[in-house]
Amino acid sequence: MYLKSNDLFADSRPESIYDALPRPIIMADNLLTPDNMGAMIRLSDNIGASEMIFLGTEPTHSLSRVRKCAASSRDNIRWYFTQENNLRNLIPANKKIVAIETATNATNIYSTPLPADAAFIVGNESRGIREEILNQCDLIVYIPIPGPTRSLNVSHAAAVALFEWYRQQLKIDN
Repeated sequence: MYLKSNDLFADSRPESIYDALPRPIIMADNLLTPDNMGAMIRLSDNIGASEMIFLGTEPTHSLSRVRKCAASSRDNIRWYFTQENNLRNLIPANKKIVAIETATNATNIYSTPLPADAAFIVGNESRGIREEILNQCDLIVYIPIPGPTRSLNVSHAAAVALFEWYRQQLKIDN
């Protein structure tokens, strides 16, 4: 029998993880499509992030599409666009910045301990994270893909990484 998700999780309080951990910050470097931007806002809300930061120009012509794709999450979480490229001007010094990217020095996300106090960043749909941004990250992880298409949609990659982070924190916390 179908059960609404709010009813399923009503008694389990999965958000209680944030009684002991700081909320993550989520960032995206120069995303192009409003659907992906909206999906990132929704995902940030789903994981309980404190904010969603878009590095790059605000897409004024398609901002209504971003809001539509974010659905109710657009009002649940702080999200904004910025031209700032120095991540430490955006992210508190105590947070570790984790890039989700295929790069020469990236490690497998499933064998890499992810920091509890983290800011995660994903890249542009076609070019990934810019080198100047990637160089500011404390950790770079990749997601192994078993199928013939070796890349994920940016919001899917973020979802895999964020829920792996969540799984690791639950394991550590319990």
